[in-house]
Amino acid sequence: MIVGLGCLAHDHVAVTDTAWAAGKGHIIHRADRFGGNAPNALVTIAALGYPAGYLATVGTSDTGDAGVADLAARGVTTDFVQRLAGADPVEAYLTITADGERYIAFDNSPLARTPLPDHATINAALAKASALLVDATTAPHGSIDVVRAARDRQIPVVLDVERDPTAAVAELMNEADHLVVPLSFGRRLTGRDAPEEVIDSLWGSRRRAVVLTDGSRGSYGCESPGSVVHTPAFASPVVDTTGCGDAFHGAYAMTLALGHDFDARVTFATAAAAVLASRLTGEPRTPTSEEVEALVATRTPS
Repeated sequence: MIVGLGCLAHDHVAVTDTAWAAGKGHIIHRADRFGGNAPNALVTIAALGYPAGYLATVGTSDTGDAGVADLAARGVTTDFVQRLAGADPVEAYLTITADGERYIAFDNSPLARTPLPDHATINAALAKASALLVDATTAPHGSIDVVRAARDRQIPVVLDVERDPTAAVAELMNEADHLVVPLSFGRRLTGRDAPEEVIDSLWGSRRRAVVLTDGSRGSYGCESPGSVVHTPAFASPVVDTTGCGDAFHGAYAMTLALGHDFDARVTFATAAAAVLASRLTGEPRTPTSEEVEALVATRTPS
């Protein structure tokens, strides 16, 4: 089972009929759905047929009830979710334009009222974990102890970071085995430009792999400094990129748990993100294993 740690979000989505550069446009589709980096990744894993469990504290409001129910309905185990008044999902407002660009505005104030579950629940989750997936930016205070407990149990830790780190996030980055982050973030953090130099700066004694995602340009990564490989993106339509990074993280963690080699992990994760990006408005925001494997096969030598 892949166990995920990070906030649950309640997304209010508006899709427009014009490109981002137009500055304004008609709303052609609205949707309310649940997301968040870690939950989205877990839903992807479940959709691909691998067990996934959410380790979290979630509020007792109607929104919290609906969010937990949504995860369960989409195949994610909620046995490790504890309930606490005030620890509600983050409210997020997404505008998605006709060219696939998006803007996300959010209120993350509930995170200050969202602790980790108790030790017994954490231990129960780790006892079943084949990998731990952490959204470092929204992980509750004290998550470093969960990461260290996972490492003590030889459970690999896949870390997602998107924004400039606090001291707590930096500590999580230092402990993670597998760092999977946007290239743009890596450049800002390290002050380096070339992917090879960014990866070299992000390497550490704990590291087993670093992957830098770069949207339509694919990704760069390696299992040791000096051996960086570029994995191109798949040539597929881009309709909505919301959650594509989360799908990449989920697919990477799943294939890591399955024992796939580095190239296979990154290729599979790249295909999962590409399938999601091509989803039309209103379609399910999860890739299927058949879709991902079919796309991977287009790159497999005969």
